[in-house]
Amino acid sequence: MSAPDSLRVVERTIPEPGPGQVRIRVEACGICHTDAATVMGAYPGLTLPLVLGHEELWLKRIAN
Repeated sequence: MSAPDSLRVVERTIPEPGPGQVRIRVEACGICHTDAATVMGAYPGLTLPLVLGHEELWLKRIAN
């Protein structure tokens, strides 16, 4: 999200996992009511751009 009422899919750089971290592949991800409200501008003052979506449906561990 780059601005209120502006939700779009973008490609992002994927950082290498650090010590004690793993990389996962998210097969599907949804947005919740809070994400939808954020897009509609319900939470002014957020630092943008912002990555929404935390409702992962399928996860596979692919790297240590």
